[in-house]
Amino acid sequence: MVTKLRIPGVKRYRDRHGRWRNYHRATGKPILAEFGTAAFAAEVNELNGLVKRPPPVADGTLKGVMDEYKATPAFADLAMATRSGYERYFDVAAPLHAVPIKSIDSAGLAVIRDKVAMKRGRRTANYMLSVLSVLFGFAIERKYVTANPVLVVKRTKRDKSKPKANRPWTLAERQAVLKAAPPHLKVPLALAMFTGVRKGDALKMRKDAVRGAVIATSKTGEEVFIRIHPELAEILASVPAHAAPTIAATSRGTTWTVTGFNAVWIKFKGKLEDEGRIGPGLTIHGLRHTLGGLLADAGCDLDTIRRVLGQKTLTMAQLYSERAKKEVATKDAMDRLDPLGTKAKSGQTNV
Repeated sequence: MVTKLRIPGVKRYRDRHGRWRNYHRATGKPILAEFGTAAFAAEVNELNGLVKRPPPVADGTLKGVMDEYKATPAFADLAMATRSGYERYFDVAAPLHAVPIKSIDSAGLAVIRDKVAMKRGRRTANYMLSVLSVLFGFAIERKYVTANPVLVVKRTKRDKSKPKANRPWTLAERQAVLKAAPPHLKVPLALAMFTGVRKGDALKMRKDAVRGAVIATSKTGEEVFIRIHPELAEILASVPAHAAPTIAATSRGTTWTVTGFNAVWIKFKGKLEDEGRIGPGLTIHGLRHTLGGLLADAGCDLDTIRRVLGQKTLTMAQLYSERAKKEVATKDAMDRLDPLGTKAKSGQTNV
């Protein structure tokens, strides 16, 4: 039996002429010495020395505290997506990584906030501050610091001249999109529109989630059972059968990836915008806000809205309800308003 020798950090393969090639993985450089010889080992060691390794993290730096926090049960207990988000925004704060956490103050954080906002946008800057606030809370528990400087740093505000992110869709936009969408795109759009699930959940929702006239799903960790709206049922019934385990599938009958869906959606949406059939700023997450608003407009109570959307608190449901109340109140006021005396001439009540 021939034993295959593997050397860490070395890529070894035969080229198209049948000759063995050896490459150093970290540097991408070819290794010229004969494989397995002392000269080969010496060349590998020399190339290893060229690799720049990050200096060890000093205790007490922001990076050191980050690494310590990531080793705690509290971090391990977070959902995978949450942990991934935390690490992403830890990386955004890279300019502070080597700074002793005791030396970080609100002024320094404000400078980083502004730089991040200019380069990556205000949402990224604000999320970074939120994650750093969690980290400082951990540092206070461990008595590394006595105060959380993030708490006094203001979040960057949205430019009011720009459209709101994830705005609700108008009725005309909802109708236009579903009318123009091909079957493979219409299904995930309809799932988001009629159930309020997020984009990723709409793409990965399995066929076995449909239980009779109900869709069983999970939103924000909450199990939700949603009765299938007749118009959604009609759309699902009209879609050609496919072998994918998910309700939604691509034109080839395979499960959607988020990247693939985004590419198709952006092209489709751009065409409708160019034709003037929809306004700018439509997002799939906007359908979630749309459904919340429609439920409030229909008179649903806060707890019902919360349950349909799978929200753990009433906060967002309260926002939808307040918006609906404002619209009703202003409509009533405008119905009564008679600034030119037109209604007075006909004997109607006026203001």
